[in-house]
Amino acid sequence: MSETISRIFQVVEFLADSDDWVSLRTMSRELHINATATFRILNALKELGYVRQDSQDSKYQLTLKIAGISAQVLEKVQLRQIAHPFLQQLTSTSNETTHLAILDGKDFVYIDKVDNTQAMRMRSRVGQHGLLHCTAMGKALLAHYPPADLSKILEGLDFQPRTNQTITDPAKFLEQLEQIRQQGFAVDDEENETGIRCIGSPIFDHAGRLGGAVSISGWTISMTHERLAELAPELLQTCQKVSQALGFPGGKETPGQIR
Repeated sequence: MSETISRIFQVVEFLADSDDWVSLRTMSRELHINATATFRILNALKELGYVRQDSQDSKYQLTLKIAGISAQVLEKVQLRQIAHPFLQQLTSTSNETTHLAILDGKDFVYIDKVDNTQAMRMRSRVGQHGLLHCTAMGKALLAHYPPADLSKILEGLDFQPRTNQTITDPAKFLEQLEQIRQQGFAVDDEENETGIRCIGSPIFDHAGRLGGAVSISGWTISMTHERLAELAPELLQTCQKVSQALGFPGGKETPGQIR
């Protein structure tokens, strides 16, 4: 790969990960690219409309042009196109937020989201990455990941606590994954964020491979433990329908029951 191209994407990814405007000096230091080369990259990106510069302090930030390209890519993802109507129906039925996600290295990424009609919305967004060890989505994906490769992913996980409810013991986490495989769905009981409960289940493609997962998320005031039990069959049915739409050959068996 050309060194120049590599540096361009380093700059773009660095800006994408930043929550605020970033100075040339900071980027140069953090990316270990000399200031002159960094300036040239930023200037080229600015001319193309991918970066903007603050007139007051000369700091940089990505424009929404990047988001537009990302949206076009996501629109072409077959899984998202197929699953979206089912997410809409599930949100309509539950009046909670639904998500669709796929594995992406050592975490997962949301590729679709359907909000509910409640005043308090989930802060999640399409394109955002999530942790595997403390979310219903992540645990549902891991529980149905090919056993031969699961250990490699688990070795790379950082079981840092997000809340007092987060499971930080790898042995206990493995036990929960087995339970998830048995029941077909995973639960995040305020493990990733205080006040939020989620339930997630996997979906499978035409070859029976893990294709992603669907989750239902809500504030604990509405997502009570009793409500989780009520929503589990709805979630499993939705995942079954999405899997079948993808050509999954499992017949009437729910995806969560696959062994």
